[in-house]
Amino acid sequence: MIRLDDGSVLPSILYYHRVSPGVSPEVGVTPEVFRSQMMFLKSSGLQGISLAEGMKGGSPKESCVLTFDDGYLDNYEYAAPILEEMGFRATIFCVSDRLGKLTDWSEDPEWKGVPLMAEEEVCDLSSRGFEIGSHTRTHCDLGRLSRTDPLQARREIFDSRMELEDLLGTPVTSFCYPYGGWTETAIQWVREAGYHQARSVQHARWGKTYETHLLPCRPVSGKMPFWRFGWYARLWRLGL
Repeated sequence: MIRLDDGSVLPSILYYHRVSPGVSPEVGVTPEVFRSQMMFLKSSGLQGISLAEGMKGGSPKESCVLTFDDGYLDNYEYAAPILEEMGFRATIFCVSDRLGKLTDWSEDPEWKGVPLMAEEEVCDLSSRGFEIGSHTRTHCDLGRLSRTDPLQARREIFDSRMELEDLLGTPVTSFCYPYGGWTETAIQWVREAGYHQARSVQHARWGKTYETHLLPCRPVSGKMPFWRFGWYARLWRLGL
């Protein structure tokens, strides 16, 4: 569980990137592995929910927040049907200026040229109960950009929310920092832009408290042994 500065408690947060057959374990998991993980959560008495749902309260021992970074097309094709089969929902953080395009923010062959969801898929997932969050307009590193070009960094945060809300016709209240990059100034802009909560990539630590606009998480990739995933789930069920 995640303990906030105000004393409240949130469910633990998982974050994924890709879910696709043959995907490198460095960047994602196969549908078979993902299904096994979701089945384990369900059999352990944990409900997969979105970040916005997790912020509403309830019993953090009975739920787990599921998040996906970047908005890959395979999230739509493979992850979403499995989640629906389990009765789960999730938050997918989309790069608003890259919808329907290929990833272009890394030269690493594992990350470059991967299809992203188009507007149609994003709208469809939203209509099916999945939360769409912002991941900036261009997948920029706000830790760097907020220092070198503050005006552009601010636009990345504000304009992404506006573009996604115009597309979906619903409020976009969750944000995620690309690369986990942030500064205190960037966090303040995220608040000012109207996001209710924001997820980082830092790991949750026992005994530490967090603010709502810098929430910790637990990354999941094909490199994580299943026994470790199960161990985490048991700890969450115990409220640890």
